[in-house]
This record gives sequence, structure tokens and C-alpha cells, in this order.
Amino acid sequence: MGRSRVRGRIQALLAWPLCASLSLGPVVVRAAPAPADDLVKFDIGFREGQEQFNRGEYLTAARTWAVAVERLRESPDNKDNRAAVYSYIADAYRKSVNNGAGIDIVREGLAALDGYAAQFGEAYPGEALPPQVAETRDQFRAASEAIDAAAQPKDPAPPATPPGPSAPVDAPPPGKPWRPLAIGGGVSLGLGLASLGLFAGGLVRVGEAERQYNDSANACPLDPKAATGACAEIDADGKSANAMAAVGLVLAPALLGAGAALLAIGLKRRAAAKRVVVAPTFGPRSAGLTWVLRF
Repeated sequence: MGRSRVRGRIQALLAWPLCASLSLGPVVVRAAPAPADDLVKFDIGFREGQEQFNRGEYLTAARTWAVAVERLRESPDNKDNRAAVYSYIADAYRKSVNNGAGIDIVREGLAALDGYAAQFGEAYPGEALPPQVAETRDQFRAASEAIDAAAQPKDPAPPATPPGPSAPVDAPPPGKPWRPLAIGGGVSLGLGLASLGLFAGGLVRVGEAERQYNDSANACPLDPKAATGACAEIDADGKSANAMAAVGLVLAPALLGAGAALLAIGLKRRAAAKRVVVAPTFGPRSAGLTWVLRF
């Protein structure tokens, strides 16, 4: 559904409250009706979000639409409008991430789409979410879970058995607290570069899938939902590659930033650990000072 069709439905909904009928009969007191949709504020918010989106302010537009669409209850009358607006919200969040937004924005978008999915599922059990909402939601969830998995510490090594009296006790090298930071930074940088490769590989696979799907020799239908056989496999591979590219795009800046920060702190501490120590020396016929440079 296009944005112009959404505006048309809004104008039609705004028109009906203006109709009224006069009655000369007795006044009957009725219970107050359930809270109605705030169509005026929804229309204002929708138009404002559209202007922000047209200016390239994708994150602001997504947030404006998310507030505006909640002016409409999830009901059969509002089903199409809410589905269309949440598809626009998903598109705006994806564009924000593609423009460099971090994992916080991915999780913000995931929370908004999860909230809509819960309302939709309660109102229409068994029905599928709008395709763009479902696809974006799956990609954002995969990226969020990948970030959480990368941030979790590795399983600690089992505790060593205390050595006997005659066994030497290995102690970590003294004076090198910077080493774990440097190692962790290097690992994070490596994972960040690997994520860039994941993103690039995903884009290549998406392009190849599109080329194969549009190849007249394969005779694939225009609507991917109607694809079968080889065309369905090509479409599934394209969706998988798109999800892989999205995960790589989110992971790469986060891991590269964390790795650079850890490495910088480690090198700074290494430089601070270098110091000159003066120690006295004595001999049978001499006495003096020794300058020791410690690393």
C-alpha cells in the first residue's frame, strides 16, 4: 500500500464524524463509548514523518511514525493502515542502520517491531506479519543476538589442581597488565574485519541471486511468493544473503570500535609500565648505582 493510499484512507476516516442526525424525541443517557482513534493527531504525525523521511532523516521519521501509529487501535478498520505505517517504520530503521547507526538503534527498531507483532498476533491469530516488517525484524534480531554472543566471555578454564610442595608455581609475568587488553583488542579488530568480509560477501550473493532470478532463462515469476522449484531456492538464497549482509554491517563497526579502544588502552598502559629504577650495588672494593629499565 502506497503512502498516498494511506492518506486517502485517513481522509475518509476523518469525514464520518462530521455526519450527524437530529432527533426531537426524549434525551436518552447512554454509557460513554470506548476511546476512539485520534485520527487528527495520527494524520499530523504521519505527514510529519513523511516530510522527515523525504529529507533523509530516517531515524527521526521512524520515531515520529511509531508515535503516530499508536493513535490507531489494532482493529479490522485500522489493520491496513497500521500494516503500511509499520512497513514504513521498518524501512526507515533499516536505512538508519545502513547509514551507520549502531546496535542501539537496531535494538530500538527491534523493540518497536516486536511490540507491533505482539498486537498483530493477538488481534489476528495465525496471520503473517507484513513481509517487510517480518524480514527487518528477523535481521535485527539476528544482529542483536550476534552482538550479545560476541560480548559474552569465553568459558573459563577449569580450576587447576593446587601443586604439591615440590612443584613450581607458574605465575603470570609481573608488570604486564596491558597484555590482556592488547590481545583482546587484536581479537576484536580481527572479528570486525571478518564482519566486513561477511557484509561484502552477502552483498555479492544478493546481487548474484537477483541476477539469476531475473534471468529470462529461469522464467521466475514477478512475485517471489509464487516462486517454486529452482526459483524458490534462488529467492531463499537471496534472503539469506541479505540477512548475512545486514549482520555484517551491524557487527563490523561495533567490533572495530571496541578493538581499537582496547588496543589503545593496552598500548597506553604498556608505555606507562616502562620505567627506570635506580638500584644500589655493592662490591668488595666498590659501591655505586645501577639504572634498570623495566618493561
